[in-house]
Order: sequence, then C-alpha cells, then structure tokens
Amino acid sequence: MLYKTSIRNLLKHKTTSAIQIAGLMVGFAAFILIFLVIRYEESFDTFHANKDRIYRTVRIGRNALPGELRTGVPVPVAAGLRTNFPQLAKVAAIWPDWNVQVIVASSGKAEAKKFKQVSGFFYAEPEFFQLFNFGLAAGDIKNAINDPNTVLLTKELASNYFGDWKTAMGKTFKMDGVPVKVTGILNDIPPNTDFPIKAVVSYSSLKSFMDFNNWGNISDGNYCFVQLADGQDTGRLMPQLNAFVDKYIKPVNPNYTLNLQPLSEIHYDSRFQNYNNRTFSKDLIFALRLIGMFLLFMACINFINLTTAQAVNRAREVGVRKVLGSSRRQLIMQFLGETGITTLLALAGAIVVVRFCIPPMNSLLDIHLSASVLYSYKVLGYMLGTVVAVTFLSGLYPALVLSGFRSSVVLKGSAGVDRQKGLSFRRGLVVFQFVIAQALVIATMVVASQMDYFRNADMGFRKDAVINAEFVNDSLGYTQMEALKADLLKITGIEKVSFAGGAPTDGGNYTDLFSLENHTRDANMIVKFMPVDQEYFSLYELPLVAGRVYYPSDTIREYVVNQTVVRRLGIQKDEAAIGKMVRINGRICPIVGVVKDFHINSLRDPIGPVVMTTQKRWYGIVNVKIDIRRTKSIAAKMSALWNSYFPDFTFEYSFLDQTVADFYRQENQLSTLYKIFSAIAIFISCLGLYGLVSFMAVQRRKEIGIRKVLGASVQSIVVIMSGEFTVLVGIAFLIAAPIAWYFMRQWLQQYTYRITLGADFFLVTIIASASIAWLTVGYTAIRAALANPVNSLRTE
Repeated sequence: MLYKTSIRNLLKHKTTSAIQIAGLMVGFAAFILIFLVIRYEESFDTFHANKDRIYRTVRIGRNALPGELRTGVPVPVAAGLRTNFPQLAKVAAIWPDWNVQVIVASSGKAEAKKFKQVSGFFYAEPEFFQLFNFGLAAGDIKNAINDPNTVLLTKELASNYFGDWKTAMGKTFKMDGVPVKVTGILNDIPPNTDFPIKAVVSYSSLKSFMDFNNWGNISDGNYCFVQLADGQDTGRLMPQLNAFVDKYIKPVNPNYTLNLQPLSEIHYDSRFQNYNNRTFSKDLIFALRLIGMFLLFMACINFINLTTAQAVNRAREVGVRKVLGSSRRQLIMQFLGETGITTLLALAGAIVVVRFCIPPMNSLLDIHLSASVLYSYKVLGYMLGTVVAVTFLSGLYPALVLSGFRSSVVLKGSAGVDRQKGLSFRRGLVVFQFVIAQALVIATMVVASQMDYFRNADMGFRKDAVINAEFVNDSLGYTQMEALKADLLKITGIEKVSFAGGAPTDGGNYTDLFSLENHTRDANMIVKFMPVDQEYFSLYELPLVAGRVYYPSDTIREYVVNQTVVRRLGIQKDEAAIGKMVRINGRICPIVGVVKDFHINSLRDPIGPVVMTTQKRWYGIVNVKIDIRRTKSIAAKMSALWNSYFPDFTFEYSFLDQTVADFYRQENQLSTLYKIFSAIAIFISCLGLYGLVSFMAVQRRKEIGIRKVLGASVQSIVVIMSGEFTVLVGIAFLIAAPIAWYFMRQWLQQYTYRITLGADFFLVTIIASASIAWLTVGYTAIRAALANPVNSLRTE
C-alpha cells in the first residue's frame, strides 16, 4: 500500500517528480563516476602479495642541487644490496628500453614482420617476478630469464608477433638487431599498474654493452626494488643504507645519497617519475572526493527545496489522512517511501548515464574503467548504501515539514504553513549550492587560463613546424649521416636539418660540471648534457648572447652553455665566461659560447643548467624544420629514405609542439574535468533556485495579488522577486571568492611560471552567476506576476 500511494503521488506531480529525479540522477552520475575513478587510481599495484614491504631505491641530491629527486640508481646497486644486506628478502633491478625495433622472421618466402615498440620493453632480473605478482601463462618463472638474450612476452604481444601466443615458446626474433629467444609467456598485465610491461628481457643481456661494475653508470630508468623481511622496518635499515652509500657511491659521486620510497607512494608522488609517466596526486583524489560529495549533497538540497515547495498542494492530503487516523510516524514513512522510490529511479537513470560516460572518461583520463565494474558486489553495495543515505538526507526534512501540518487548520482552507517557517533554512541551502558552483567556476577559469599560458608561453626555442625522428647510429649509420642530411634537404618543404641526442625537451643525460680550479673537489653543479651539431642553434632559433657556436667536430672539443651555467659559476657577465675551462664527463674543454636560457622541462620547473657540445657517436635524433603545409608528402618521402638507409628500421616521427603539450596532459585533463563539474554544479544550483522561487511564489501569491490590484506592474513584481535571489547569489559569492582564491593560489604555487590570479576571474563569475540566476528565476517570477489576482484573493 505504501509503495502504491508513493507511485500514485509521483505520477500525480509529474513535472516536479521529473525535476527531482533529474537533479538526483545528475548528482548520482557525477558521484558514481568520481567514485569509480578514485577506486581505479587507488587500486594501482595493490594486487601484489607483498606490496606493503616493497620499496624503490631513489636518489636524493645533497650538494649540488639541494632537494634534487631522481629515480634511477647505479647499475651495481642491486647486486651490491644483495651482497651487503642478506636481511633483505628480495632485491631486483629493472630497466626500460624505448623505441625498440623488432623483426620477426616469417616462414617461407613471406617478408619478415617489422614492429616499432615505443614502450613496454624492459630488462629485468629474475627476482623481479618474485617481488611482483605478474604470473606466467607458459614457462618457468624461476629460470625463464636467467640466461642472456632470453625474453618473456605477454600473451597479447606474442599473438601479435607469432599469430598465436601458444606457439611462441622457443621461437626467436630480433630486437634492435640482436636475436632473443622466447622462454616464457606472461599473462597480460592489468591496467592498474605502473609497470606497463609488454616484454621482459633478461637483465644479464645488458652485460654485452654495459659495465656492471661501474658505480658511476646511472640511468633514471634503472629502478632497484627491495622487499623487507618480516619484522624489518626502514628505520633500522636506513643507517646501514647510508653506510653502503658512503662505501660504494660517495667515492665516485658524493652529490647524492639513496633513500627508500614505498611502493604504495609511487603512483601518487609527482616528485619522482614512474614507467607510466603519470602520477595521480593524493591532493587531487581528496579534491575529487570533496567535489563528488558536494555535487550529491547539492542534488539532495534540490530535492528538499522542490518537495517543500509543494507543501501547500499537499496540505489538504495530510489533513485528510490525519482525520482518517494516520499517525505522524505513518506519514513520515509515507514521504520517506516516496523519496526512496524517487532515489532508486534516479540511481537507475544514473547507472545508464555512467555506462555511456565511461568510454569518454577513459579517453579523457587515460584510464581503463569497465562498465562491468558497476555490477560488482562492492560497487553495488556502495551504491545501495548511498541510496539509503540520500533517502534520509533528502527526505527526512520534507517529511517532518509535511507531516507536521495541523489538520484543523489545513481543512479550513489555510496552507497550515507559516510563511517564514523554514524559509531561511532553504535560503541557506541555495546559498551553499552557489558557493560550491561559483568556487568551481573560478577554479575552472584559473586552470584553463594557466593551460592557455602554457600553450602560448615562449619556451626560448622554436617548437612549431619541427619534427623529430630517430635514426640508426650504428657503425654503418655513423658514416651515412652526411649523405642522409643531403638527401633530406632535397625534399621539398624541408628547410633545415640537424642531428642531436634529442630535442630541447628530451630527458637527456645529466652529469657533473667542474670548473678547472675546482676539478678535484665537489662538482659545481649537475648539468643537462646535450650532444648537438652546429645547425641545432639556427633550427631551434637559440640566440647566442656571448661568444660563438663551436666549430664542426665529430668529438667533444668545445662547449656552449646557457646563462644559468654562467650564473651558477658565479660569473656576472656572459662575456666573462668565454674561454673558461670546465671539466664534464672527464673532458676539459673551453666555453666558447653562451646561449640565452631556454626551457628544457615543463614550465612547472625553473630553467636548469645546460651544456651543449659535439659528439657524433651520441646523435640519435634528426631534427627537421618543415613547411607544415607539406607534412604528409614530407613524411612519405622521409619514410622512403629510411627504408633505403635503414631497411630494418621502422620510420616514425613526432611533432615537437605536441611533445611540449604532453608535459601538461594531467593539467589539461583537470581543466576538462573542472569544466564538466562546474556545468553540473550550475545545473543543480539552478534546479535549487527553481525550487525556492516556486515555494516563494506560492507563499506570496496573495501579496502579489494585492500589489497588482494596487497598480503594481509585472516588471516591478518580477524585480521584487528576483532581487532577493540576487542577494543570495551575492552572499554565496562573498563566501566562495576567498575560498577559491586561497586554494587556486596554492595550486598555482607548484608552477615556477604562472598566471596572476587577478580580479577578472571573480568579476566574470559573479556576473555569470547573477545572469544564470535571473534566467532561472525569471520564468516562475513572470508567471506569478501575470497570474489573475482574483484567483489568489477570492478566498479573502
């Protein structure tokens, strides 16, 4: 009976019910999506059995660059820890390999298949699979990658190479020209891990071209993981680790020490990198959690305002029920039942909306949510718990108000509701809604403006119309570079060509710089070491402020440094640095030129010291300035050249401006998210305003009728009704503005180069909020002002 009555009442008030359901549905959908995103991000690498005892060793600078944080460690560290720390349960090293050229021989006369694996290839010690739970579908994990040139492939990659992963065991393929044998098949790696593994080559394979005893051999990609034994903690281990550093590392490089970072922090700590090149800060998770709760709470506020706005219409119903014997408790249960049904309908609609939103959300955030997660027991239980909470939060106050009508009063024709009773409470709820909405609008505009600044900021070098492509610089490629350059310049649309170790924003190599009078003591600084040819400066439009570009050479003979190097050497004038002898990588050479500072990283960070020189053996990238209108024809002709010069190498290229834009991928994602949440918050706030103005229009209909009889115009009545809501929006702005200013100012502090948080953000917000409020209020206010006063006054 309860549910029949509830459904009958919902159908009787179709418009109000539809608006209530729509508001709750939007709030639920946003809340569920945020919940799923947070759940996904918090699940990273939580499936490993020993996750709470696994740590990554990291480098922390202590002399040259205080607070410098790096991820890679010297190659001998893993073996050294195993020897010197028998109390550690496990130790394992892993090293990524990028842009791997794969050739899979085909049977018969068919051509060999060529693949370019940009990422996903790793070198790892066998112990890695004892620390982490990445299981094998075929092969023996204990000895599968013990021998050099052995490899594990995921099912997906093995099927891609050999047609069926079940036939891949024991087969060979060439990896950068080196034959490797498949000795195991990995189960496909789950998406919620910071180890995007596609293939794992035995770590011992590195011995053919790397000195495993060189404590100065460091790459930021060479991670070393340790697993603490039961009962062991980092507090007792750190003094021993410091002694280990003093013994093996300090004599080679005293500028850094080692520390331990918990596995549970790798996905969230933006100070360090991970193999996904993507972190999701805990501050962002906290902010999303707050936004989700606020949006749902705003939807509940709408329900309260819309339900109480119908109080007059339902007053007689309550009076009749009470006369017929219904108790207040029964009436409360009746109204809560209606709320529960409304909430369930809203949840059902929200689930449909979420299913459609999951694919674009995956694309936006680079995540891998599945619609099936909506039907897991944990998620369903969470949603049902939310339904119960929302039902009581949304329905209890209206139920108390409606069930509190006195039958003796309402049956005489009065609404039984004091005009002002509860009105202040509902006004407060609307103010709260607009506080959240306006704060989100300000945040959205600030983030969007910072992104525009990044897109248009001068990086100090030319970034548009420049493409970068890798080439093979082996013994043959080394001799072909000049011929390749000549052929490239013959292509119509190619304006300049330069060979280098990378583009200005590539990670590059970092090493110590010693001034000549200081070369026996600690390094003056850690510099980015960039091997580039002479054309590099004109192609990227890097202006010299002193001296000259070095002369052509195949080896290191001279250095060009940026202004930051000069200042850190204590030299006040750029010209005074010319001729100064410095030692880098063991080579003492003169500084012959000083280039104007340019950004080598994102605008989050200050400009670092840079040293450029010639070293032909280290070139691996060709930089090409092109006529952007001829991109397709240029790419096709370059691909043909690569097939001619490097037949076993797959040609691929990238635009430098896109590489720079990728620096701010997470900020762009955040900007888009804020835009979506701001739109939802404004929509919900407008529904809240509609509910309140509907309530007030009913409460003040006799007043409006009297004003019209006394000669008030429709315009004046609309202004009177709209004025109060303008005040509410203004009050909300006075609360939202300082809150948004504080948090967005804190957010901007993470960037060395940032916009100014000016008054324009706040001015636009209040104007837009007031305009939206007037549009929302206008329809109901005009309808009330146009109503025939006879209808509202005839009972007097």
